[in-house]
Amino acid sequence: MKKAYLIAFGFIALGLVMAGRAMIQTIVPYVSVAQARQSSNKVQVKGQLVHGSLVMDHNRMETRFIIEDSEGDRLPVIHPKLAQGNVEQATEIVAIGRMQGAVFVAERILYKCPSKYQGKEMQEYQESSQ
Repeated sequence: MKKAYLIAFGFIALGLVMAGRAMIQTIVPYVSVAQARQSSNKVQVKGQLVHGSLVMDHNRMETRFIIEDSEGDRLPVIHPKLAQGNVEQATEIVAIGRMQGAVFVAERILYKCPSKYQGKEMQEYQESSQ
């Protein structure tokens, strides 16, 4: 083989290895609250907002709340930004981050809110059937 082909093949192989490593590092697994407590890696924890636990601290510019997973296990979460939108109406929250002591520090939070159209089809159906 020509030297140019070997060099090109080497660059392609190096690029694939680097891309693979970068992709593996960006994968963040979903875990339960119990598993999040045991992990030192970045993870995603899904749960429901515990009613009355949401605190938006404008002095510290952070949001604190507690989520509860499907097992009933609760986890205190701190997000170093003020939450946007109607987080108190969220039906489900995903916190992405890692444990620091007994608290989960979320780099990002994603929340699912009920749609403003939720229930509208049923209301329209009931009105049309009368």
